[in-house]
Amino acid sequence: MPWLKQGDAAANHPIVLAAVEMEDADDRILNECFGFVGRCATQAAAYEQDYIITVGTARHMAGSLARYNALIAAAKYCGYLTEVQVEIDGEQRKAFKLVEDNDLFHMILKAEREWNNQRKRDTRNPELTVRVRMRDGDACRYCGKSVAWGDNKSGRGATYDHINPGQGGTVDTLVVCCRECNGKRGDDPESTWKTLPVPAEPLYGPATVAFIEKHGTPVQPSYTRTPTTPAATVHPAAPAATEPPAATEYGSTPESNPDPGHRYPGSRYVGTGRDGTGQAGKGGSGQEAHPPTRPQPQNKTRRRRPRSRGRN
Repeated sequence: MPWLKQGDAAANHPIVLAAVEMEDADDRILNECFGFVGRCATQAAAYEQDYIITVGTARHMAGSLARYNALIAAAKYCGYLTEVQVEIDGEQRKAFKLVEDNDLFHMILKAEREWNNQRKRDTRNPELTVRVRMRDGDACRYCGKSVAWGDNKSGRGATYDHINPGQGGTVDTLVVCCRECNGKRGDDPESTWKTLPVPAEPLYGPATVAFIEKHGTPVQPSYTRTPTTPAATVHPAAPAATEPPAATEYGSTPESNPDPGHRYPGSRYVGTGRDGTGQAGKGGSGQEAHPPTRPQPQNKTRRRRPRSRGRN
């Protein structure tokens, strides 16, 4: 949908206030010029003219030819408009270009609106998204971080990203991406971000399993697989482990990553929020944390003094 935004402080923008600096300025020119340009900008945005205001639009908004000449002169003096030549129906015509200043007026361009609509169509197309999630699983293809479908706020939330911005997505050019990487990457027309290799064993959480099964391709959940890590070298002074660590949900700790070939995000990793109480250790190797012992209250029953009896 086309739209036009006006800055919160647009009424006091330097371009607006410049109207009172004209030699023939009167009491009405500032507000009249601001309203005139605003109406022209609204019309240009509604018909996706990308900051171009036609002469016909300007004359219609001015109300009369005399006011058109006066308001166009004022708008050009202030810096609202510059005169340009545009091609309409194969003919060069005079028009006006509205200044592109987000603090004054900002309209979505026609190409931007079409791209936004294309992205929505791609991310809502199960013929694309089912195959992409089967291939990538629940991991960002840029940082390797596990993602959470349905999380619409944190950087760990799951999204789809187009490797080639501005072009319709295909199975090969659409990838699973965390919201943090998607936001930092932006449109990236130079494609400076590179994707990680396709995971050999994608990790499927409950949301992805349900989504894929809904479209007729059942898969087995893999977020609870038993970790397969190489045997660690035991230090002579350290006691040998008696039991292997219990398997946990994928992504809670580096040790529980069920896919050692999958890139682990390291210290920037965002956990699940259900990884424990925060008392997993004291920071020392092999030192297990114990909850603090609360001292038991002692029975401090006050000794009762014998009652004194009066003499008969």
